[in-house]
Amino acid sequence: NIKKAYGDPELMFLLCKNLWEKIPKEITCFAGSGHGGIPLATRMSGLYTRKLALVRDGAKEHGLSNLVDGYVPTNKDKIAIVDDVFSTGGSLRKMIDVLAPTGAEIIGCYVIVKRGEGQLSVPLDYLLEAKELL
Repeated sequence: NIKKAYGDPELMFLLCKNLWEKIPKEITCFAGSGHGGIPLATRMSGLYTRKLALVRDGAKEHGLSNLVDGYVPTNKDKIAIVDDVFSTGGSLRKMIDVLAPTGAEIIGCYVIVKRGEGQLSVPLDYLLEAKELL
């Protein structure tokens, strides 16, 4: 459970620092969703002074029914989607689908652990494969 590492500030910093090394520096925004992506995107946004888009799993049932909270990207943005684990790519594909109508360029998806196979419409990079942790 990689989320346990999020509770240790030094370890979280090291995860962010190492993930940052894989991300093109021209990005203007981090995006994340769920318990795995939002804490990571939030920390990276603060560390590397980039905007933060919080992608909902579904539309709110009240208010404006937004799918993106925080910063809403525009066609001038370059986004790095971050998450804790890549299994099938389903949650990353949902984020891509939600962000695509903004016109922003999604540079890629960046995860801490890759444990499965799946196809994405953008590049995927990761720090570790699950088998390295066994």
